[in-house]
Amino acid sequence: MIAVLTDFSTKDPYVGIMKGVIYSINKDAIMLDITNEIEDYNIVKGAFYLKASYIYFPENTVFLCVVDPGVGSDRTPIACRYDKYFFVGPMNGIFDMVFEQKPKCIDISNHPFKLKSLSNTFHGRDIFAPAAAYLDKIKNLDVLGALIEYKYNLKISKPIHKEEHIEGEILFYDHFGNAITNIKCQDFKYALIGDTTINRYEYFSQAPIKSPGITCGSFGYLELFINQGSFKDFYNIKSFKIIV
Repeated sequence: MIAVLTDFSTKDPYVGIMKGVIYSINKDAIMLDITNEIEDYNIVKGAFYLKASYIYFPENTVFLCVVDPGVGSDRTPIACRYDKYFFVGPMNGIFDMVFEQKPKCIDISNHPFKLKSLSNTFHGRDIFAPAAAYLDKIKNLDVLGALIEYKYNLKISKPIHKEEHIEGEILFYDHFGNAITNIKCQDFKYALIGDTTINRYEYFSQAPIKSPGITCGSFGYLELFINQGSFKDFYNIKSFKIIV
């Protein structure tokens, strides 16, 4: 199986072209989209969604992840083995949240299966898709290139712990306008946005309709929300506090 995660959207043909390349190499490939709607260039959101998703896939799944604002630059195209899975994409932080320990990685800049007509603006098609197709087929990193040391690139703000409160930040907003924070789910009393108190709820609809709340989200991090509304549209904040 090949699982695809990109910021390409489905309005343009990029995702379809990558899948065409994969099928032309590996007609038995099973492909599934995690999402192609990562916000443009948002590596942190891509890394977070990959971390939240990958453990639900079968062993030996190849994760083809292309959120790549540095395409064509000196950032390194890689293919890696970590735990029971394979990962293909740029070494720009997209895999940092998954790789809690050092993975086995290969530099695939010049792998033998890349397309001959190499473009500096579409490595998803020319380098990553062919590598993913062959990796899904043969389950062997070694044929793709030389070993390379994985380097972590992602800078995610960490919560600041004070005596009676924790200062957190918004990592990103989801499609519903819910604010995904950098504070992992834990016990606390309530949240503060400036002088405004945000009550804690066990689930979204427990809050009154069109009222804000904070809850433990499905990704294991606290989420600020408005029941049947968009927290982003109403608040669009950068930071907040929880009172412990």
